[in-house]
Amino acid sequence: MIKPTVLLLFVLGISGYSILTHWHKTHFSLQRSSGYHTFFKSTLLGLIIFGLTALVYLAIVMIGKHFQVTFDLGYWFLENAFLLKNIDTETVALFDISILTFLFSIILPRVYYLFKNRAGLLKDEFLKDADSPDFSRLFGYSIKKGLPVLFTMSDRKVYIGYIYEAQAKVDTSDVYILPVLSGYRSDTDLALIKVTPYEDVVSLINEQNKVDATNKLIEGGLSSEQAKTALVKEPDLYESWYQFIVGLPLREIVHAHLHDLTHEDAFKNEELKVKPKIIRVKNMSSVKSEFYSQ
Repeated sequence: MIKPTVLLLFVLGISGYSILTHWHKTHFSLQRSSGYHTFFKSTLLGLIIFGLTALVYLAIVMIGKHFQVTFDLGYWFLENAFLLKNIDTETVALFDISILTFLFSIILPRVYYLFKNRAGLLKDEFLKDADSPDFSRLFGYSIKKGLPVLFTMSDRKVYIGYIYEAQAKVDTSDVYILPVLSGYRSDTDLALIKVTPYEDVVSLINEQNKVDATNKLIEGGLSSEQAKTALVKEPDLYESWYQFIVGLPLREIVHAHLHDLTHEDAFKNEELKVKPKIIRVKNMSSVKSEFYSQ
């Protein structure tokens, strides 16, 4: 028969692991840990939950005595399921507390996230976690500020777009964007050369789709005003941005930064004022001799 201490460690480990997995603050750090690190973290938290559950169990016992309730579910289970005889009260109490600890580890996170947006909290935690994949924090700033990101790829291809999807996985390798425009870096000064104006093209497509969708709704029996209202409420009827989603491998991104398109002209004007000073040296030997003479 398995020793009670082994069963207790098993319960503590499973209970702690359940809470650490569901809790958004520890979800990703737990995924990155392995071996004894995971075991010790889970068991330690399970032990804390076990201690709190013991207090709850004590309160339940006192309430039961007050109302003269003699039935004990743990005792009944050990006697009927495991067919044990002459069970001492310590074993029954340990079994009861272990079962309550296991149940609390499952129930408590679910109750907590009834009032919290777990998906949103996980996303925020992932984007600001220092151990998340490259550029995760930048993606977070982009989403928070509503600004596009300029990506320079290893082949000098450039994409400017809004973050559409950044998977909250420890080993994520891609980011998906809604491109505003694309181009490439020049060979000489690495200046951005724009090529494909996605935003302008998609806007034209959306306008045509909007006209087609309006006509279909009118043909379906709606008035012109009702059709316009329907399109406002359901932009998916004409939006076509999803058809142009671009997936960028994180390993191919050389550089990325927030890129506010509204300030592009201001930057260009200032760049024109700056004339780089080029120093041409005809006789390198004279420079060396002058340097060493100082």
